[in-house]
Amino acid sequence: MNFVFIMTDTQNVSQVGAYGDPSVDTPNLDRLAATGIRFDRAYTTCPLCTPARGGLFSGLYPQVNGAWTNNRPTYADVPLWGTIFRHFGYRAAYTGKWHLEGVSYFGDGVPGGGFEPDWWYDGKRYAEDIGPEMFRRYRSEKTAQGLRDAGFTEDAIWGHRVADRAIDFLDRVGDDDYVLVVSFDEPHGPFVAPPEYWEAWSADDIPKPANYMAPLEGKPGIQHVQRATYGESSWEQTARGRVRHFACNSYIDREIGRVIDAVERLHADDTVIVYTSDHGDMMGAHGLRGKGPMMYDEITRVPFIVRAPGGPAGAVCDSVVSHLDVLPTMLDLAGIDTPPSLHGVSLADTLADPTVPARTHAFVGFHRFAINHDDFGEFYPIRCVTDGRCKLSLNLFETDELYDLTEDPGECVNLIDDGRYTAVRDGLHDALLDEMDRVRDPFRSFRWGDRAWRTARHAFYHGGARRNKPAGFPFEPTGIEARD
Repeated sequence: MNFVFIMTDTQNVSQVGAYGDPSVDTPNLDRLAATGIRFDRAYTTCPLCTPARGGLFSGLYPQVNGAWTNNRPTYADVPLWGTIFRHFGYRAAYTGKWHLEGVSYFGDGVPGGGFEPDWWYDGKRYAEDIGPEMFRRYRSEKTAQGLRDAGFTEDAIWGHRVADRAIDFLDRVGDDDYVLVVSFDEPHGPFVAPPEYWEAWSADDIPKPANYMAPLEGKPGIQHVQRATYGESSWEQTARGRVRHFACNSYIDREIGRVIDAVERLHADDTVIVYTSDHGDMMGAHGLRGKGPMMYDEITRVPFIVRAPGGPAGAVCDSVVSHLDVLPTMLDLAGIDTPPSLHGVSLADTLADPTVPARTHAFVGFHRFAINHDDFGEFYPIRCVTDGRCKLSLNLFETDELYDLTEDPGECVNLIDDGRYTAVRDGLHDALLDEMDRVRDPFRSFRWGDRAWRTARHAFYHGGARRNKPAGFPFEPTGIEARD
């Protein structure tokens, strides 16, 4: 089995028509959902670019693989998809945004992850292609006429050139087994699209979140700080600021459609298409913007659609799944053993029957925003768990949160001290602590278990039985553990 993995950046679930609002104009993603399985409870491992990508391409939580904040690479001894699949005889190509080398947002131009170099096209390579002046304007233009004046026709836009390279690979790969990653920066800022897309959208077209500017009573202090920093905004002001975002969202769907068309034309019978986004965007929900130290569904719950040859069409899976499950699923479908070191589970049975749950809980975390621009955010450790019905977030330094996603999908009422939810809360707490132990979370501390509302762990120096690192892939080196 072959795999085409399509990823966008900063694409909230509300920006995909198949998830409920066709006015957002994503006909190609909607078509993919109509011919595959739409997962309604899929979660990233961290609502930030680099950690989310590290989780996807390593199969390990960001805090374990080393990429625990923006601009931190994964550890050198952590194999990524390219290395893994090429070891097992696959071709492995990557084109588009990488943001996992630890250098800068646009990358260093050097192929990473063990992927073949011929289709590599990160931001630096794009910048070199269009030249410094045009790239400056790529990052700064705010009007459709400015884009025209700078020469941004469709074929000059990063997303179009990424799709071109993906299609070229699909044309050339022939009968070889392959993994192709198509990583679009869009609809992340600067939201560049053909000028006519910017002109086609207005503030009236932007869907308003039901929890826009919802009160923050009972919420962690960091959320109050963020909201105060950006200030209160009317919906009209916010919507005007989102026009280019949604216009770019509409545009990139067309480039995704070109890739899907190429798969259907060349490899329809032997290729699984997986689509997701690295994380979402708050878009004014709770009066918050962007992403960062909060665990609301607006940024942690991601669109996730899978279409497999001969698989269910137009199906919906309501069970929780994680980005960590992508790699084990691919390995399973390829007939490759999944090593104990990976943190996710295979979704192969769920792909055959979407009513079959693969896991009971999904886990998300956060540490800090970025290393390179250190003024943006602070160290703010969070561990979060959801079973699809309720969500518990442990904000290590302050107020914890519990939400009933069924009764309160906007996560407006913090139930952390509500006695009606004690059993549910404590069950989620236990599941979270067990997961941190299972994966050898390096940020473990008894303090995650010693909260104002419950003490499940007491102070310790040695935190349990000694365990060596789980076995990895056959090609990963092993050593002799010291005895103390």
